[in-house]
Amino acid sequence: MSQTEKEYMTLDEAAESLRITRATVYNYINVLDIKTHKFKMSKKAYIAKADVERIREVKEKPWLAGPADRADNQPEQEAA
Repeated sequence: MSQTEKEYMTLDEAAESLRITRATVYNYINVLDIKTHKFKMSKKAYIAKADVERIREVKEKPWLAGPADRADNQPEQEAA
């Protein structure tokens, strides 16, 4: 890998790359349990490029994120 190729992106760079808002990036981070990183000499939060690609995949194919953990998505049980 060349030194000019970045392994991490700021959340703003990720949002721009994905064509979504920064708030939506935070939503994906929470839903997909993506770890953010902070580095010395920088106040910005970063995510790995691989995680940006994971968000891109889930954005295009939401079923890759897995089932929702909501009570209203649970199958109804028959009354006994």
